[in-house]
Amino acid sequence: MKYTLLSLGLVAVFSLSACDDGKVFGDGLDEKILISEIELTNVENGKLTLAATVDYTDSLITYKYSPEQPSNPKVKWTSSNEKVATVSQDGLVHAVSAGKANIMITPEVGFGATALFELTVVPEFKPITDFEFTEADKAELFVSEERTLKPIILPADRTYSTITWKSSDTSIATVTKDGVVEGLDGGEEGRTVTITAISLDRGGYEESFELKIIPIIYIDEITFGTQEDLLPGESVKLNFTTSPENATVASLTWTSSDPNVVEVSDQGVVTAKNYGEVAITATTTEKQKFTTTVKVPYGLMKYSFEETNKPWYANNAADKGEVKDGKYVLNMKLNNTRDKQRADLSLINGGKLSPDLSESEKSMKVYVNTDYSIVAIKFGSISFEKGKTDAKSYPTIKFDVVPKEGTGFGEYGNNANTFTGKLTKDGAEVIYYDIKNGTFKGSSLEEGTTELKTFQFKIEAPGASTSFYDVYWVRTFKTLDDLKAFVEQENKN
Repeated sequence: MKYTLLSLGLVAVFSLSACDDGKVFGDGLDEKILISEIELTNVENGKLTLAATVDYTDSLITYKYSPEQPSNPKVKWTSSNEKVATVSQDGLVHAVSAGKANIMITPEVGFGATALFELTVVPEFKPITDFEFTEADKAELFVSEERTLKPIILPADRTYSTITWKSSDTSIATVTKDGVVEGLDGGEEGRTVTITAISLDRGGYEESFELKIIPIIYIDEITFGTQEDLLPGESVKLNFTTSPENATVASLTWTSSDPNVVEVSDQGVVTAKNYGEVAITATTTEKQKFTTTVKVPYGLMKYSFEETNKPWYANNAADKGEVKDGKYVLNMKLNNTRDKQRADLSLINGGKLSPDLSESEKSMKVYVNTDYSIVAIKFGSISFEKGKTDAKSYPTIKFDVVPKEGTGFGEYGNNANTFTGKLTKDGAEVIYYDIKNGTFKGSSLEEGTTELKTFQFKIEAPGASTSFYDVYWVRTFKTLDDLKAFVEQENKN
C-alpha cells in the first residue's frame, strides 16, 4: 500500500514536468501556459484604505497578468483577517471593521506568481475637501516645458490621497494622471488653459486653476550692464538686456564659475556667499553663451537700518539702540564727566561682539580696502557743524579703526574728520572719511586689504541735552563722486 502511494506520487511528478519559461507539459506533452506574474493596477504603493461606513466599504481591485493568454486565467483571492475585511473571487474587497489585513491574489494553477497589498480599515471616511495650489503650480509655463504639480491636499487626516488631473484643452497643454503638465501651444502672445485636480475618493471634490502657456521667443544676444558689487549674504538681480527685447528670458540657463563665492538662481538672481570674483554665464536654448563678472570685494559696506541694526550695536550706551521709523536710534549716557554724553556705533569693538548676535554674525570679518576708501555715515536728530569752536554745543565725531594684530596697519588717528556738510531732504547730514588721507598711528594705509579688530564711530556730545541720535546708513564708496551721486539720487527719491 505504501509502495502504491509512492508510485502514484512519482507518476504525478513526471506528469507535470515544467520548463523554466513557465510552460508545463502534461500527458502527451500538451503545452500548459502558466501565469508567471500578477500586477495590481489600482492599488498604489501596496496600500489601500477603506472605511467601515456606508458607501465607502467596498473597492473592486483590478489587475493584469503575464503572459497575456495563460492556459488557465483564473485567480484566487484571500484575506488574512476576515474580521477586518473580506474579498470575493471577483476581487471586490469589503471592509468589515477597523483594523488591518493583507489581501492576496494567486493563480488557480501554478506557483510563485503572487500579488498582495495591505488594507487599512478606518472607522470613518474623511473625504478630500480642498486643494491648495502653490505659486509654483500656477506659474506660467513655457512651450515644451514640463512641471510636476504638487498641491497641498486637505484635510491632513483624509482617508484617501489619490487624485487625478485633466486639462481643458489638450492642444494647449496636457497633464498626466500623476500631475505632470506640459506646455504645447502658446500661440503668439500666450494661451490660457484650465487645469483641474479631481479626488478619487468617491467624494468627487475637484478644483481648478488657470495656467498660461507662453511661447518661446529665442534670444539672439545678451548685453550685460555694470553689475553691482555685493556683500556676503546680499542678493540682487543681474543687470542685462536681450535682443530682441521681448525674448523669453526664462529660457536661459545660468551658471556660476564658483558657487561657493556667488550663487545664481534660475531667474538670474545672484547671491554672494564669500569674498571673491566670479564669472556668471547665461546659456540660451541655442547654446549661445554670454558672460558677466560679479565681485564680492573686501572693504565694501552697504548697511541700512530700515529693518535691523545687526551686526551693528550701541557701545558705551545706557540702553541698547533700537530700529525705529527706518533708522537706528542710539541712546546716549554721561561718560567720563557729567557734561559729556556718549554712545558709539560699533561693528566690531576690540574683538568683542554684542552678545545678541547670531553665530554667523559673530564669525563675520570686517575689512578696509583702498578700493573703497570713502567711509560715509548718515546721521539725524542732532546737529553736526564743521568749524564750531563751542565744544559744548556740538558733538565730536571720531572714526575709529584698529587693525588685527600682525597686519602692519596702524590705528586711525581720529583727526581727519572731514565731512560733506551736504544736507539731505529730511535734514539729516552725511559725514564721510577718506581713509587714504587719514592720520595713522605707527604706519600708513597701504594699497590693498586690511582685516580689522575695531570699526566704530565715536559719538560724544559735550554739554548736550540730547540723549539720543539717529543713524540711517553706513556705506563705503570708491570715490567722493560716487558718494555725492548716491546722496543726490537719494534726495530725488
